Amino acid sequence: MSMIEVRNLIYSYNNETNAVDDISFDIKEGTYTTIIGHNGSGKSTLAKLMAGLLEPKAGEIKIDGMVLNEENLPLIRNELGIVFQNPDNQFIGSTVKDDIAFGLENRQVPSEEMEKIIEEYIEKVNLTKFMNSEPQNLSGGQKQRVAIAGVMAMQPKIIIFDEATSMLDPKGKKEIKKLMYDLAESDQFTIISITHDIEEVMQSDDCIVMNKGRLFMHNTPLKVFEKAEQLKKIDLDVPFVFKVKEAFNKKHIRLKSDDLKGLVDELCQYRSNR
Repeated sequence: MSMIEVRNLIYSYNNETNAVDDISFDIKEGTYTTIIGHNGSGKSTLAKLMAGLLEPKAGEIKIDGMVLNEENLPLIRNELGIVFQNPDNQFIGSTVKDDIAFGLENRQVPSEEMEKIIEEYIEKVNLTKFMNSEPQNLSGGQKQRVAIAGVMAMQPKIIIFDEATSMLDPKGKKEIKKLMYDLAESDQFTIISITHDIEEVMQSDDCIVMNKGRLFMHNTPLKVFEKAEQLKKIDLDVPFVFKVKEAFNKKHIRLKSDDLKGLVDELCQYRSNR
């Protein structure tokens, strides 16, 4: 079943150049989809359109079978959460607990039930001991985990990460990527991640490649990165293992593995057979 259906979507900031230019695709329920492309390719604009933060110039988006329009927007926002690039821009409450409670209070969740939900999701992101801390005193990775806990507490079907690791240090990035992988493997959410992180893309089920506002590719990460020459033409990099395969292919040595250990084993076998 398709959780998100996009048909002939068009959006422009200036009515001259389309930031999103007549794109169509489906995202299946329970999958982990990454969206990549150079700066200005339309990735974040697409995320905001799917989240209902921007209104398309033309085309249609369906979320869980519902057309994304003004009438359905409140229902759709109950099913979709978004985690932005800068966690500091997302904080509402004076403590971690208050921040996670904010959305639940807006939904008028009873206090007793709210306490249980907050405890459950703050434990899921491993921040129980910081429950009464001020968010601004946390590290970048911890702040982003608070933001994710706040989204998870609303129990959406879809979570969109809009370059959620790009402002973090290596430790923070590792923490958030681990949490994203865990969410994807739980099968409770449909995960969409706007990213520049090639390692993260390789962990996803599907990859959408954007270029100049248009859909350039949509396939599994392995199928996408097999098109290394096409990706280079739009200034996108490929994982090291695919660069190795490409170099050997040019020497007419066809390697099949898609991980480094497998390539090493293949090359050892190749040498022993010569």
